[in-house]
Amino acid sequence: MTTLTKSTFLKLIIINLILVFVVIAAGAIVRATGSGMGCPDWPTCFGKLIPPTNIDQLTWFPDKSFSEGEMIIKDEKLLVALSDVKTGNSFTANNWQEYEKHDYAIFNPLHTWVEFINRLATVVLGFPVMLMFALSFFYWKDKKKNIVLSGLVVFLIGFQAWLGKIVVDRNLQGTTITYHMIGVFAILAVLIWMWHINKNKENRTSLGITPIFKNVILGSVLLTLLMVILGTQVREEIDLIAKTTPDRSLWIDQLSNMFIIHRTATWLVVIVNGWLLYKAAKENWLRSKVSRVIALIALEVVLGIILSYLNVPAVAQPMHLFVAALIFACQFDLLLTANKS
Repeated sequence: MTTLTKSTFLKLIIINLILVFVVIAAGAIVRATGSGMGCPDWPTCFGKLIPPTNIDQLTWFPDKSFSEGEMIIKDEKLLVALSDVKTGNSFTANNWQEYEKHDYAIFNPLHTWVEFINRLATVVLGFPVMLMFALSFFYWKDKKKNIVLSGLVVFLIGFQAWLGKIVVDRNLQGTTITYHMIGVFAILAVLIWMWHINKNKENRTSLGITPIFKNVILGSVLLTLLMVILGTQVREEIDLIAKTTPDRSLWIDQLSNMFIIHRTATWLVVIVNGWLLYKAAKENWLRSKVSRVIALIALEVVLGIILSYLNVPAVAQPMHLFVAALIFACQFDLLLTANKS
């Protein structure tokens, strides 16, 4: 394999990592703005490849054309064109079928386009992922792991797309959103693993990296994942509360014990990672990596306090999830570095 190809492959891993964080940010903004059902169907949006920008595009009018599968909102119901339709002077019910997967029939241009941009971000991610998978076959002789891991990323992206359809079809109900989030973190983990496999080796001392230290790092990674899962469950509760209680100042008081567990477990996160920083004090490179994690945890705690005591401001919600993803990425990077040292 040529040096140029190896360099391109490594750059593609980095590009994909960046794009995954873009997808996470886009998804978090979708949740914070309540845009999850901005498009009632998948992969199209109201049956269109390009979403509508105004309600007139979803309204029946005489002498108007609709393609098969396009939707209209009529009598507070979503109707789907059974075939290409050219409307007459009166509405013909036989040309339409009620959308049966759910009864959500609301058009909000902001929500629609926020959700569409979120989907578009995932599509954009798919191109460099496929290119990375194609280039991985140049490693057939020396690094077959690249083929396997690249293929795994392709599979996970496809699984995420399928799961996204399930989330929409179920009108954001159930635990599918949590599974959707875990899938994104799995993609992050695989890409970081690939980056470690392919980056230039570094000579580093490893006096502070004992088996106990490694196990605690692993524990911190798993703890972060648990916190993300708990946080996603809390977020699902907030979504349900928001449907009946517009006043944000009343949301926190209506949450279940899941929120108390999530908030209390923050102390465990701080203690575990504080111990890692204490043990890493003797080695500069190790201390810098752990310090980065500690700084992100401190920011996450501040965002959590803002959410709890300032009535769940919308701007803090996507930031909270995005920082959690950064913490996981830095911890997983630390874990792989410790295992190699």
